[in-house]
Amino acid sequence: MKEQDLNPKESGAQDPYRILLHKLTGVSYQRPRLKSPVNVWRKTARVEIEAILKQKEDVSRAQMAKVRDQIARDMFAELSVEEKEEWVERAKEEHEEALKAWKHETESPPSIAPQDRQR
Repeated sequence: MKEQDLNPKESGAQDPYRILLHKLTGVSYQRPRLKSPVNVWRKTARVEIEAILKQKEDVSRAQMAKVRDQIARDMFAELSVEEKEEWVERAKEEHEEALKAWKHETESPPSIAPQDRQR
């Protein structure tokens, strides 16, 4: 990481006008986080995860998210090493794309297009 990335005054995180602009436009000024490979993979396995969840009858509605997460982690653990590495790479690629979009949104000047201003 560059030194300027760590300095909140340089990044605009402490600039009150930048903060106000982000609040008014609804654009988040927090840096995107790297998603875990399991969370990236589980988007492609929703149907299978739901099928396994429906087979379990003793799961209350309050526990469904926890059980879904455990099912996804167990299924991901059963994947081969090559498949896991592929999902690690895909998570990194998605993170890099999100970072590019975030940098563009935070570092570019406000748009003067009427549609963007209306938004």
